[in-house]
Amino acid sequence: MPLLTKLFTTEMVRTDDLAIDRSAAAGENGMVRASNALRAQLESGDRENEDRDYVEGCFGRSLYPPRELALIEQRLCTGNHLGCHLWFTRGEMVQGKTMRADVQHLFDQAAEQAERNRADFLKNNDLYQSSILRLTEHIRNCMQVQQQPDAVSARQGHVDSQRIWRLPVLKDGKVFLRSEEENNPGFTVDLLLDGSASRLHCQETIAAQGYILARSLATCGIPVRVSSFCSLRGYTVVRILKDFSEKNAERKIFNYFAAGWNRDGLALRMAGKLLDTAPADRHLLILLTDASPDDSRKILPTGKVPLSRSYDGEAGVQDTAEEVRVLRQQGVRVAAVFMGENTSAPDARTIYGQDLVRIQRMDQLATAAGKLIQEEIRELSG
Repeated sequence: MPLLTKLFTTEMVRTDDLAIDRSAAAGENGMVRASNALRAQLESGDRENEDRDYVEGCFGRSLYPPRELALIEQRLCTGNHLGCHLWFTRGEMVQGKTMRADVQHLFDQAAEQAERNRADFLKNNDLYQSSILRLTEHIRNCMQVQQQPDAVSARQGHVDSQRIWRLPVLKDGKVFLRSEEENNPGFTVDLLLDGSASRLHCQETIAAQGYILARSLATCGIPVRVSSFCSLRGYTVVRILKDFSEKNAERKIFNYFAAGWNRDGLALRMAGKLLDTAPADRHLLILLTDASPDDSRKILPTGKVPLSRSYDGEAGVQDTAEEVRVLRQQGVRVAAVFMGENTSAPDARTIYGQDLVRIQRMDQLATAAGKLIQEEIRELSG
């Protein structure tokens, strides 16, 4: 049975029943809608606690303590995402807490999927290792062209005419210039994998794509973080699979699994928040996506739009495109590797513009992603 198929069906009904979806009447302003949303949450406190515990059981404990997470929600869950919740996690289970039977079943299925991801990679090891080598070469060649080694003072190398006086006067032997081979790239890369149920049929492929991209970038000395995202019971979850500080930890990406919905616009806001912890000032965010935003939590009414709207189709695409624009205005480079249906290709272009490549087979990944990353490196180095 595909991972979480039964739980996904149950989630569709349960999430649509949440009272917060019906907390706003037509024509109310943002302050009133926020007040009503809060009242609905208070009235259904037990359900909120149950949903939070369920999400924590499924995906692991939060990166942030409750008070800090509430402040982050207050800042990010606005506009089209009013009434939604956030969950940032590394997938670490809560110690000393009894696991519910349904959560234990999910945990077991996730472990089985991780084994399938690893087995698929081993089965196709020749193809995937070849992709890593080719992509690494593409990236390294571009970096060598764009980022010339820094010249540092040394005791041997080429004479530095501006420092030569220091030898007789100060007895300073560092009057030469030498190229510094290890050159910091000066930027980081975040890989964000669509982890929703629309990806159930290709989980092994997405895990392999994430591994190939991360391994190639890390080999070139570029700090890389890999996360997946999905939505469940009104919570958009970003799960860090491999963080910047973890060296040679790309195999943790095989813990990827798909479940639930995908509220892409809110996931992008969360990715922007996580950039606060990146070890550089310039950032490249690459999404592995089918460009089909779809969440059971509706967009609440506003004064301009008096009826609630489903977060899918045109509304979902336009919201996601707007969040991409916001990140780009903040100086973040946003690009995407699209592997989806022909019908979604125009939506992918609407969301990501020219910073997009499409692949239909794994043997296309190295060339397509190589061209995309090379272009982004040129922009970041410019």
